[in-house]
Amino acid sequence: MRLLSLCSGYEGISLGLETLFPVELAYVADIDPGACKILAHRFPEVPNLGDLTKIDWDKIPGMPWRLSPEQKQAATGMYDAGMSIQQVADYYGVTRQGMWDILRRRTTMRPQLKFGADNHFYRGGSTADDHAQNLVEWALASGALLRPETCSQCGGAGPAYSDGRAAIQAHHPDYNKPLDVMWLCKTCHHQWHIDNVAVPLRKRGDADGSTADIDILSAGFP
Repeated sequence: MRLLSLCSGYEGISLGLETLFPVELAYVADIDPGACKILAHRFPEVPNLGDLTKIDWDKIPGMPWRLSPEQKQAATGMYDAGMSIQQVADYYGVTRQGMWDILRRRTTMRPQLKFGADNHFYRGGSTADDHAQNLVEWALASGALLRPETCSQCGGAGPAYSDGRAAIQAHHPDYNKPLDVMWLCKTCHHQWHIDNVAVPLRKRGDADGSTADIDILSAGFP
């Protein structure tokens, strides 16, 4: 398990945790000269992030809330289309506060006063998971997306589905962009999956998965 330690001091926390389970100290953060000297001696390979009030969290590999630039752009588009902060946060597997911080840097935030089903305390709606198709259905119902009458690949209306679904279906070539869909008929949809593989949703760590996630965040007294 990888640990990021804030206000690290002499870093007794990780030494104590090592007696309970395997812990890898990934980062420390302290500015006290004495503590920094001890940390450099005990953990010469571990980066010291310094003043925690000046850390650029977006540049720390492996943070659970770290999204790729493409995901942040897609998340902003989802919010601008009318989705709530919580809906977008749930989809990408980050906290609501973390998603709010991502969005506020990139768009104008809507007023937070909500009523009825739009309120994030509302408990009368569907309990289905917020996966990509749920979000598409929400977008269609709200008017954020419009279902065309013809297939974007072949231009035809396509054969209807036996289970009653519309003939033209939303297809996700990249699940990191749930509102960026292709509208395909049944035949073209099946053929797409024969010829291609959709980009899976990435929820944690680096965009390319090259850096392990931070599993534990600890802090001493500043």
